Amino acid sequence: MVSATSVLSEKVSAKEKMAYGIGCFGQNMIYYFLANYILFFYTDVFGILPAAAGTLLLITKIWDGINDPIMGVFVDRTRSRWGKFRPWLIFTPIFFVPIAVMCFSAPDLSPAGKLIWAYITYILFDMSYTASDVPFWAMSSAITSDTIERNSVVVYPRFIATIAVALATIGTLPLIHFFQNLSGGPAAPMDRGFQLTALFYGMLTVGCFAITFFFVKERVLVSRETKQATLKDIVNTFIHNKPLLLLILSGMFVNAATGAKLSTLIYFAKYNLGNEMLNILVAAVNIPFILLGIAISPYFAKRFGKRNTYMGFNALFAIGSLGFFLSGWNQLVVLIIWSCISSVGMAAPMVLQTSMLADTIEYAELRTGKRSEGLIFSSQTFMVKLASAFTLWVTGIVLTMTGFVANAVQTESALMGIHSIIALFPFLACSISIIPMFFYPLTERKHAEIVAKLKINNSLK
Repeated sequence: MVSATSVLSEKVSAKEKMAYGIGCFGQNMIYYFLANYILFFYTDVFGILPAAAGTLLLITKIWDGINDPIMGVFVDRTRSRWGKFRPWLIFTPIFFVPIAVMCFSAPDLSPAGKLIWAYITYILFDMSYTASDVPFWAMSSAITSDTIERNSVVVYPRFIATIAVALATIGTLPLIHFFQNLSGGPAAPMDRGFQLTALFYGMLTVGCFAITFFFVKERVLVSRETKQATLKDIVNTFIHNKPLLLLILSGMFVNAATGAKLSTLIYFAKYNLGNEMLNILVAAVNIPFILLGIAISPYFAKRFGKRNTYMGFNALFAIGSLGFFLSGWNQLVVLIIWSCISSVGMAAPMVLQTSMLADTIEYAELRTGKRSEGLIFSSQTFMVKLASAFTLWVTGIVLTMTGFVANAVQTESALMGIHSIIALFPFLACSISIIPMFFYPLTERKHAEIVAKLKINNSLK
């Protein structure tokens, strides 16, 4: 078996990088369909009160966050003829397709029954989604261990994921309307369009993961003698990994900011702008700027370092969000300009964050003697989900406190509440996310030294 650090210089082809990125496409379509529309579905279709729906999402995500590192341990223990991570990509997506459909189903139940249904289906989706998401991102550490090449590999799924998020934001509402009309329009149940959209995205995910499974290699393999983390090692893995802890802390805030901007857009368009279809316009105009931020992030990371680039893009996200907030909601063109500025800074930190997480694997291996890709990358899904839950909970509470009433003309207070969530909240969250990175110690030079030491240590075994 090849050593965990023996493959340093092998280049990964653009074809393989693209195959890895494609796996992220369908997955992000269905995830951000839920992230952007589940609260809206609960309040405006299923009839759950905003505060109850927000609390539901917070509680389920807390459980899911606990589940993430446990799943990471199972992934780290995996050994198969297909590799350590690839088997999870071909089997697990099949399960969350029907569960996603159930999440967007609105059976005729009592208020308590609706909450029970929502709790069960959402928890099941998160657990099945985690079983594919953790190994997918952890596999980036097995494709190559060269930090520069690794950053290049990660750009592909992050770039494609951003396209998926943009398409989910733009295309989901028309797709829901299309499937709803195809099923009979107003005569069909209100949830039918949501159900068929979930089914469509789910099947797309299965196909995309299959491409990754067949065309991506795991080059950095772990020898049978390498110690693996156990359940008891979870706490130690995080306590003794300062760079990882700082990334998690910072990442939760920047992911919360991103979630607030994306998930509140449908509310903002429908109520503040007076036309929910403007959701599509605003999202569409932002796409080129999101892609621009991702495309230029490797250049800046190579020139100024990942940490400094990460901080710079977060600052740009914060500035754009503050400008959006101060502009109110009566000047659409001005709002779009500020939104585009914030979009340049929004997605780039996600690219850098994934690459930096991969670097912490070798940091932890040198300190503990254990290589735990799945466990460490489970922290990424943990911070994304916890941030999303916190954002949706805050949204539900703010909507309730400001007097929001679904499918009605909103008061000035409710409109300001929506505006604050989509703009002021991201500004504050992004500003806070920069603080931990002042203390981030793992530079590119430091990582190269760690990899070299691990190579020497493994050669002596």
